[in-house]
Amino acid sequence: MTAWLTESDYGSDDGDAEVGTRMSAMLRSLDLDHFSFMVLRPPRNRPFKIESTIRSNYPDEWIRRYSKLRYFEVDPVTDLATRMIRPYYWGQGRFLRSFKKPQRLVFDEANTFGISYGLAIPMRGPEGEVSVFNVVSSRKQHLIDATRTEHSRIFAAAFGTHDRVMRAQASAAMFEAEEPVELSIRERECLAWTLEGKTAGEIATILNLSVSTVNHHALSATRKLGSLNKHHAAVTALRGGLIR
Repeated sequence: MTAWLTESDYGSDDGDAEVGTRMSAMLRSLDLDHFSFMVLRPPRNRPFKIESTIRSNYPDEWIRRYSKLRYFEVDPVTDLATRMIRPYYWGQGRFLRSFKKPQRLVFDEANTFGISYGLAIPMRGPEGEVSVFNVVSSRKQHLIDATRTEHSRIFAAAFGTHDRVMRAQASAAMFEAEEPVELSIRERECLAWTLEGKTAGEIATILNLSVSTVNHHALSATRKLGSLNKHHAAVTALRGGLIR
């Protein structure tokens, strides 16, 4: 099991904030068009909005429309993902025959945005959560060829994304449930620049501080937010509205 996990495109310190960057880079290397991830069923006793878990490089217009009209409730891909435990290919044609007209219409609209064929990987977590990860191409045969030769890498990407999004959701829920956390101006600045991918040395130069002072503020903010590290703290602060 560990063999394919070593092929992950994620770094050990990567969190939810890096999902888009890492997955877009993977798509470029595989010559695929899009990826998408969504939690379809939240963990037991920890409800959250499905829309908040969407991670994708689909066109913004399609993501907004998909979320606003709650297409995830009728989308054939999400419908099947809640009932399947094995990966499956989806797309125009035979795949849609067993679905109702409103469901097929979602595919018709998606097709206008270049979302035509995909590989879906359903996932189930220890607390009852269900999610689905997709890689997408406008070329059916190319999708099949690319995913069959790189299936372990794509599986690692799917489970890596699920883990990072779920941890971010848990942090956000914890943040909302507890007393409001107050961060100093310097703490917010250090986390904001961390979120931009800056190192402690680079942040020190930007803020005209010493590296040790930057690390002190980052550590202080991390402790206040109950986070694992400064990267985790930056994502938690972003989701809590403490930084932009």
